[in-house]
Amino acid sequence: MIGVDRRVYVSMTRKPPVHRAVYTRALPGLKALKLAVVVLLAITAACAPFKPRQPYTTVSALEPTEVGPIADRVSALNLTSGQSSYRLLQSNSASLLLLMRTADAAVRSLDLMYYAWHDDVSGRLLAAELLRAADRGVRVRLIIDDVSVRHLDADLAVLDTHPNLEIRHYNPFRSRDSLLGNALELIFTGGRLSYRMHQKAWIVDGHVAMVGGRNIGDSYFDLAEEFNFRDLGVLVTGEAVRESTRAFDEYWNSPLVIPISVIYDQPLTVTLADAQAALERERNAILSQSPLRELIAASRTGERRTVGVEDRIGDGATMITDPANKAMLRKYPLVGVAATIRRMGDAAEHEIILISPYFVPGKQGARWLAGLEARGVQVKVLTNSLNATDVAAVHGGYARYRKRLLRDGVEIHELKPSAVAPAPVESMGVSSRSSLHTKAVIVDGRYSLVGSFNFDPRSTWLNTEMSVLIDDPIFAERVANNYHQAVDPRLSYRLELDGNRLTWIDQHDGVERRQPREPSSSWKRKTLAILARILPVESQL
Repeated sequence: MIGVDRRVYVSMTRKPPVHRAVYTRALPGLKALKLAVVVLLAITAACAPFKPRQPYTTVSALEPTEVGPIADRVSALNLTSGQSSYRLLQSNSASLLLLMRTADAAVRSLDLMYYAWHDDVSGRLLAAELLRAADRGVRVRLIIDDVSVRHLDADLAVLDTHPNLEIRHYNPFRSRDSLLGNALELIFTGGRLSYRMHQKAWIVDGHVAMVGGRNIGDSYFDLAEEFNFRDLGVLVTGEAVRESTRAFDEYWNSPLVIPISVIYDQPLTVTLADAQAALERERNAILSQSPLRELIAASRTGERRTVGVEDRIGDGATMITDPANKAMLRKYPLVGVAATIRRMGDAAEHEIILISPYFVPGKQGARWLAGLEARGVQVKVLTNSLNATDVAAVHGGYARYRKRLLRDGVEIHELKPSAVAPAPVESMGVSSRSSLHTKAVIVDGRYSLVGSFNFDPRSTWLNTEMSVLIDDPIFAERVANNYHQAVDPRLSYRLELDGNRLTWIDQHDGVERRQPREPSSSWKRKTLAILARILPVESQL
């Protein structure tokens, strides 16, 4: 009632005594009517679709540039038709450096798609790099899943005003800042808002692409204080980049991908010049501080180049990307990355290694893994322990399958919340704990798949995913080394069954330790895990 004098308001709402009984009896009905109207309006607002792009036009990737530092280095690889080069990106901090350096070297285009882009040190640093590239005339296109950036609408809308930079959101919420609206939209849109884009791809000048499990955020680049993720990515050039570019265009032109200019149509209170100046000030401050400054200085000595060092070359690299409308294709049992993993396992002869931070095989997946064991394929799994995972509820979904999998012969290891990372790694980390975030599959020491896919129902049915499949024993060995280092008993627990009881086996102070209960964790984590284990929420995990 802002703007209405309280005395007037009281006189307007005071009822004559003669009508008090009638008014009292009518009040419950009146309240119910008002509530119904509010709910109806909220539903209408929450579920109304965004207005379509007018006119709707298809925009394609620019042709790969023939000039510039990236084009020159890719040309020096002398790739033939159908070939790709590929390199495993193990270091979090070196991966951040590659993103910065390729953005700085871009001369024509930057096409980026990410599940999460956080408003933190690395997020703002890379935003400044994108604006710098756009100022040079580079066309920048950015697709972000809506979940992580709904609260940044105004900030992103300002950046979107740059003539060479456009931002679009995958499957955005219609309700932007209302919990009630969010809840109603989730309920009344048939589950549409559970469909998320989980890819991570950074494509430069049509020549270089970096894909894998890393989002844009401090915990993915060893900059977070509480904990950092252990992750892998792959830098590719050649044919695999062309495949990733075609996939990007499919998403960019999908009806599910909406421009921020349509989502946020309110007047801007900050100019692009002011926003860019603030980002530049922060960028300069970040780059003047150790340890990032030292990493950049070391790179300028020639120890690391964008491409050409430790790159493998061959025609066995294939980019696998789920269709943008994957979650609407439920009549097809498996598509995209999930179908590829199924084919890899079905073709396995000796061994399949699954590295997944969120491992919830489900009944069908558990039966499939048991079938692999039954025909002589050793299945090995590395996932997070309850103490290491950042999503305790997912651990609960996984826990119900542990005994069954162990009985069927599956080997299971759970990573401890240790900050020790696999060597060789250049690390800026200051956190006291880490969490597994790598998503990889290795089959028979020859085939490897690295990307964004978790072995769980969400990645299988609801999220869109992206991974690179490589047929190369040497590269597969490099990926597998991360598994072998992580299952060291000092860094992870090996699970066994003692009768019908689970046992966690590790090494403590050089001595084998066997624990009959899940290694200690907070009551909150245990409660979340138990609830997820008993409630019917597995399809969302």
